[in-house]
Amino acid sequence: MKLLTAAVVVALSVSLMPSTSLAKKVYSPLVKQGELEVETQNEVYRSKNAGIDGKAKHQIEVSYGVTDFWHTGVYAVYEKPAGGSLAYTQTKWANIIQLTPPDTYWLNAGFYIEYIRAAENLNKDDVLEVKALLEKPIEHWKHTLNMVLKKTLASNTDTGLEYAWRSRYKMDSGLEPAIEIYGGLGTTKHLNVQDQTHLIGPVLEYEFFDGFEAAVGWLMNTSEGPAYGDFKLNIEYGF
Repeated sequence: MKLLTAAVVVALSVSLMPSTSLAKKVYSPLVKQGELEVETQNEVYRSKNAGIDGKAKHQIEVSYGVTDFWHTGVYAVYEKPAGGSLAYTQTKWANIIQLTPPDTYWLNAGFYIEYIRAAENLNKDDVLEVKALLEKPIEHWKHTLNMVLKKTLASNTDTGLEYAWRSRYKMDSGLEPAIEIYGGLGTTKHLNVQDQTHLIGPVLEYEFFDGFEAAVGWLMNTSEGPAYGDFKLNIEYGF
């Protein structure tokens, strides 16, 4: 029954996003041993630039908490360029390593490491992505920061610097409104915040039924205005 439910999560997400860029998710450093998760991450991007307006990304992940400090999973990624059709573009192997016991120190800390392998027909180099995961709960609030290093392998490109931030408030009803921010910082050789894309906006998270979690939000592109940015819909089922 649980496997059937997990399949429904994937099917529902595909039906909502049949047809985005960075995956728009802020990762917590905390993991749960023995938890199996099926998740979809979906994005549609709106821009004044016709070359990227309407591009979309759909990711499907199956992951598992192997120990009380290691969570690992595999993504299949499908993307739709502006004016194009949805196609498989890459596979990701992602891992979260929890470094501190939950709520023992001032900050909860961990790191995320992801290996990205592009589809053979795209003829692209593999990519390695590493994130520092930092989280601080304060009463009903939980603040989470991801600092990201992203390196294209087998090439002479610089290592990219990015960040993701979430401030989330847990209400008694179970609703968790949040503000999320995503953006670039340039590279390790050339910091350049001003010329990078930055997205900011409200996200609403809610856990319903037994094990289902959904997050929906609109992330405004700060350089283009409120009508342009990234719509995100993430659905997760854990058991």
